[in-house]
Amino acid sequence: MDFSQKHTIVCYIDKNKALFYQDVDGSMLKMDFPPDIISDQELTGREKLEHLIESFLETNKLEKGNIIFIYAPNVTIEKDFPDDTPGNKNEEIQKFINMIPFEEMLSKIYKLNKKTKVVAINQEIYESIKNIFAKKNFSVLGIIPSTVLAETVAELSMNIDLAFIANKIYSLKQYGMVNAGELSNQNTKEKSGLKKQNIRMYVLIIVFVILLFILIILVIIKPFPKNSSKNLPVINPPLSPTPSVPVVSQPATPVIQPSISSPSGSSI
Repeated sequence: MDFSQKHTIVCYIDKNKALFYQDVDGSMLKMDFPPDIISDQELTGREKLEHLIESFLETNKLEKGNIIFIYAPNVTIEKDFPDDTPGNKNEEIQKFINMIPFEEMLSKIYKLNKKTKVVAINQEIYESIKNIFAKKNFSVLGIIPSTVLAETVAELSMNIDLAFIANKIYSLKQYGMVNAGELSNQNTKEKSGLKKQNIRMYVLIIVFVILLFILIILVIIKPFPKNSSKNLPVINPPLSPTPSVPVVSQPATPVIQPSISSPSGSSI
């Protein structure tokens, strides 16, 4: 497909809004994200987002064409790793990726100058927005972090010029997080370690529940031993006659009172 024959829209995704620049007339449009749709970089209303974008396209009569998404710094999670990072840099990068809180994440590792930049975004939000435009027959060219453009393109180092990006879109696509042919369902391999841990945990929980269920069943169906002592006859010991003890008269024994001595030596 020859993308150069279509006009280009540059969509700048910010925390609370999206800006749309159209190269066909140089116009700039804004679409706000209400909190009940996107909040703290989490998608809270997928159907509402679809309705919002469809209404925006219809109201503003956006013509179908190429569209590329530029992500602002406040909607990406990034970290730079200098080439002289002590220890195993790959392990440190993996630890950083595993700490990213998104349930579905899209990330890319960029080699820039003397460092490695890791950029991650919420894949669920990006996929939802991308799929809506694709359904409306827009040609999605990809997604580029604005921080990467600022560090690699001199003209964008101080200001993200959407008109400049629209004019240079085909040379700037090399900095995209995914290629044009890989825009459907990008699940990052970097997150696989964490997902394997989650799967292992779920398996252990399932095994524990099964074992607990089996134990409960065994306790229920196992008969309790009957108390046999209830059916045994009571045997009383034979009674023996009480022997009589002869009465013997004892002579009276005089009671001898102990003497108490006084300090003077006389007895009382």
